Amino acid sequence: MRSILIVDDSPAVLKIVRLALSSQGHEIIICQSGESAIETLKSNPKIKLGIFDFNMPGLSGLDLIRETKKIKPNSKLKILVLSSENKPEIISKALLEGADGWFIKPFKNEELIKKVSELVDSNDSF
Repeated sequence: MRSILIVDDSPAVLKIVRLALSSQGHEIIICQSGESAIETLKSNPKIKLGIFDFNMPGLSGLDLIRETKKIKPNSKLKILVLSSENKPEIISKALLEGADGWFIKPFKNEELIKKVSELVDSNDSF
């Protein structure tokens, strides 16, 4: 079981992702803004994966990636961006800033579960 932080301004997306991943035994922590996610990351060292929406009001997904890397510079925390954006230049920028993967909405739950498993299992090899 892993602690996973899901950050999205859409309650529907939060519910879908939470249900899909909690069914796999993961502990799910939900934030509806990048600002609340920063506070959660500071106070919860158990988080192993962050799933961040890219387009959010306030602190964007890209800003959240940057802030996360500042807060946890040597952490094994993985970051998966969940977005409807599919432009290569946007995806590359997020990956260069420190994201470990990009997942396009809409998605199939099985594909998300597989990607999350790959990311959290890669933490075990360190």
